[in-house]
Amino acid sequence: MTIVRRCAFLLPMLLLFAATACAAQVSGEPVPAAGFYDNTTPPSQPPSTVVTQVRIATPRNIEGIDACGLLTPVDLAEVGGPVGPPHADNPIAGACAHLLASGPENTAAAGFYEPFDVAFRRQPRGVPSDIEGHTTLLYCELVTNHQTCTAATAIRSDRTLLTMLSMQGASAADTADQLFRLTAAALHKLPPA
Repeated sequence: MTIVRRCAFLLPMLLLFAATACAAQVSGEPVPAAGFYDNTTPPSQPPSTVVTQVRIATPRNIEGIDACGLLTPVDLAEVGGPVGPPHADNPIAGACAHLLASGPENTAAAGFYEPFDVAFRRQPRGVPSDIEGHTTLLYCELVTNHQTCTAATAIRSDRTLLTMLSMQGASAADTADQLFRLTAAALHKLPPA
């Protein structure tokens, strides 16, 4: 199997299976995105929290929405601003990654993913939270000196908004705070269904 060398990040969420944002092809097996697994059977470790009810304050329409427009240069300014063009369908199909000027391989991404329950099964160590009345699954992991956090936010019964932020030398708390602001910015770009 061929994967793209990780030049940008490993994406947990939603940001989800093989993780990369640019460049040369190398052979090998893809590394699961931080905390996500490529099948619906999680590891033997049980989930940290059980989500009993998924809240969707305002169901969102995603038809015709370009994932690369979910995070704009204005949105990304607080995390260093984008460098170069966005990378569509990266790290997964339906997502878009942006390399950031704030550090080598710092990356933000946003896109659309499967229903919340699928994200929860694939990311069993995520912590349920809330962004503007939408149930969100947050997961952070230190990946090669980059604090990488993902958020899967329920936006309709069959889809989630997936966002990711990977920052070199950052704390989980700071990265999660910045990710929540990016997630809210992306959420506001989605019209009500």
